[in-house]
Amino acid sequence: MTSPPPRAARTTPPSAIANLAQVGTPIYVKLVMSFRKRIETGEWAVDRQIPSLDELAREEGVARATIRHAIGFLESEGLIGRYRGRGTFVLRRPQSGVFYDIPTSWDTLVNHVPDIQIEWLESSTVMRPQSIDHHGGSLSPDGYQHLRRLQKHNQIPYFVGDSYVERTIFRAIGKKAFNSPVPMRLIQKHAGERIGRAEQTIQASNADFEVAQLLDVAVNTAIMVVTRSVFDTDEVLVYESQGLFRSDFVRVHMRLK
Repeated sequence: MTSPPPRAARTTPPSAIANLAQVGTPIYVKLVMSFRKRIETGEWAVDRQIPSLDELAREEGVARATIRHAIGFLESEGLIGRYRGRGTFVLRRPQSGVFYDIPTSWDTLVNHVPDIQIEWLESSTVMRPQSIDHHGGSLSPDGYQHLRRLQKHNQIPYFVGDSYVERTIFRAIGKKAFNSPVPMRLIQKHAGERIGRAEQTIQASNADFEVAQLLDVAVNTAIMVVTRSVFDTDEVLVYESQGLFRSDFVRVHMRLK
């Protein structure tokens, strides 16, 4: 660039990021998501200069160092460039935010290992899965281990899920093993010969207040609900899960022909 392009207009009102301490997601990550959205929507247009660190710090109500951290992340992605004495400019729009293709076959489900971080929210013993309608079959008399976890990619929350593992299988596997990002692989490994039927249902829904807080999205934001049920050869439910995905991070892709 031979001369600085015109500065991008600021149309976003002052945000409430300073008050967003609900999930433990670092503030700079929230800022990264907010700034990426500005670039995606064109509010911060390509080849335009963005506001200075001091201006953004005042706008967001956070420390200048926090803004610098977030801007540095966007720079590492190649979305913006900083030029001494001239300012910071948008270089390109981000590619699709889709990070995870929801598996549509058993082999893909047990073999795909996403790059994620896991945060445990709850673990308890129950006699039946709660609020999940499984498709036929019967319940195990031994009960189930309920596991709830939040999953993040690059520290951005994209999934909150509840899993119910038959207690006999859970005792054989142990909770530590479920730090794996692919619980179905564990079920396949420890109960593969018992598995008779596995089903998956995908539905569209909206985030309620609790889910919105966990996924760091607005209430009523579109989400994808993925329910999985695994039965043994005697039609006893051995595993069930319900996962709530941010719709901007995942997709379902199937070849039709």
